[in-house]
Amino acid sequence: MIDAVITWVDGDDPAHRARRARYEARGAHPEATATTRFASSGELRFAVLSLLRFCPFVRRIHVVTDAQHPACLDTLRSVPADAARIRVVDHRAAFGVHADLLPVFSSRSIETMIHRIPDLAERFLYLNDDIFVGRPMRERDYFDGDRPILQGHWRRFPNPAVAWLKRRVRSERPGFGAAQRQAARLAGARGRYFLLEHQPQPMRRSTLAGFYAGDPAVLRQQAGHRFRSPEQVSPLGLAAHLEIAAGARTMAPRDIGYVRPGRPGGAALAQVMARLGADAYASFCVQSLDRFPEADRATVLSGLAARYG
Repeated sequence: MIDAVITWVDGDDPAHRARRARYEARGAHPEATATTRFASSGELRFAVLSLLRFCPFVRRIHVVTDAQHPACLDTLRSVPADAARIRVVDHRAAFGVHADLLPVFSSRSIETMIHRIPDLAERFLYLNDDIFVGRPMRERDYFDGDRPILQGHWRRFPNPAVAWLKRRVRSERPGFGAAQRQAARLAGARGRYFLLEHQPQPMRRSTLAGFYAGDPAVLRQQAGHRFRSPEQVSPLGLAAHLEIAAGARTMAPRDIGYVRPGRPGGAALAQVMARLGADAYASFCVQSLDRFPEADRATVLSGLAARYG
């Protein structure tokens, strides 16, 4: 049995904007409070459709959100067979006894708690709402028996002196790679670490649950940041390195599509979207669709609609 988890918020919702504004002035890095982190352009519907159509082995899709109703899923949930596979989960249900930490707006805080979703299967796929399954997939594409198959690249840890100098000359940002390096060190990695990509991540519920079981204070410290912080590790990177230590198989990413504002654009972007429709990608990520030029944004949305309906 395998589930899927997608995290989503509608940052344009006035109530959500008001909650963010209440805490934004408390020292968060500008990148952590940027509106694009909370923007929703309808990607969630395509992410769910991609799982419904291309991952028949997924039992249930848990959409985790912040006291919001994802109206874009209403038409999908009107189909009984699809409705049975889609479940909207509030942050409070995942945080449980730690709900006093809410509200949080850091994806890393939320990802730290997804293993606590009620009735979540032991094995699951985790996706952001801008990540899509690109073509028909099988259970064995993500799991080798009970263990996740991890896709990414091995990297050497940076020279400590160089890392110290970078922190001195510029403000520390809560970067994607840095958070995975910190997670690798926390899991005991030395010399090199495994860098995950923007794609569906196979995970086991018991991995993070076991790590945090002995010290709830560490869990609360990690999950209690309102906005993304350089003090937070990547929960995905932490889970991956714990799995590697337990014997999980690693491999280089294969057939990943990735677009972001201006890269590529115009005719080249149209070609990428055509390749998505031709089964070229096992997974596909559209970063910051709200920041695309209008014409490119229309190209992406029409390509997603053609692929997923």
